[in-house]
Amino acid sequence: MEKRRLFTGILFIFLILAGCTAVNGKQEIPSPAVAHPQSEHKSKQDMDVLIIATGDMSGVYFSLGQAIAAMYEKYDGVAWAAQVTNASFQNVDLVSKKKADLGFATVDVFSEMAEDDSIPNIRVLTELYSNYIQIVTLEHSGISSFKDLEGKRIGVGPDKSGTKLAAERILSAFGLDDNKVEKHFLTFTQSADALRNGTIDAAFFSSGLPNPEIASLASQMPITLIPVPEEIVSKLNKEHGNYSENVIEPDIYEGVNEGIQTVSVKNVLLTHKDFPEKEAYQLVNTLYKHLSELQKIHPAAQDIIGTEAKMEIPIDFHPGAKKFFQKRQIPNNEN
Repeated sequence: MEKRRLFTGILFIFLILAGCTAVNGKQEIPSPAVAHPQSEHKSKQDMDVLIIATGDMSGVYFSLGQAIAAMYEKYDGVAWAAQVTNASFQNVDLVSKKKADLGFATVDVFSEMAEDDSIPNIRVLTELYSNYIQIVTLEHSGISSFKDLEGKRIGVGPDKSGTKLAAERILSAFGLDDNKVEKHFLTFTQSADALRNGTIDAAFFSSGLPNPEIASLASQMPITLIPVPEEIVSKLNKEHGNYSENVIEPDIYEGVNEGIQTVSVKNVLLTHKDFPEKEAYQLVNTLYKHLSELQKIHPAAQDIIGTEAKMEIPIDFHPGAKKFFQKRQIPNNEN
């Protein structure tokens, strides 16, 4: 028992340090990664604690990653830990190299990495909720549309993040290339702080709704959300695919009382091809069987609906996930 406590304690410290270094060198707040104690049941994998690669500790990935870790331990008897990362790109890389067992990623990132066949080891477990592109500025900035962003300082997310990928694609679709805007590669927390301090003029956030940092900012000062027109979504899909027109509903954020047109992209839960089929099946089964518990943790999880677990993506589903969906008669990308 003492050895087990020592192991999980060491892992806890390791994940905090990993989170601090992974999420941009400017991140100052230690990441409260969670390492759950080992239960009396043991995974068939020769590991004491399994890892879920999440994202910025202020984002939805981390909140849901912690909740999923706790849920899997509670119902499956396996200890899990949520690791802070730079999100999608890093998560895919960690899982592909088996440095993490599960990870969250947006489908646009997934597809981008799959194009050069750099992630042959990755498999999908299930579709999750949608990430909404939320482009935030302060009301007093006078910025209300993309035409106002030229020459402005814009937070576009950390390097190698899904936020950065979407932000740069959208800016390019508007003709706002590197010589027309000043890009700042910031985490959600850093972007919100920079808006408060006036060191940037606008920022992109790609996350489920609501984003905690935007919610906190909106409670302190009036904000404006910049809409993404339908024609830009069409242009994105023509060039890249995987995006959907969507609306940020009124009153998601304090003071934003009308719906804001934007673009969204689905998230997936992924693993590597060598993750045992039986365990993969059980993970997906547990997720959907106890989905209502997850939905109490964050409103974004309300968007996870088992009957919609189907996508056109260039990566195969894990055999364990296929088995689950076949039993539930929910089509995956091969059915």
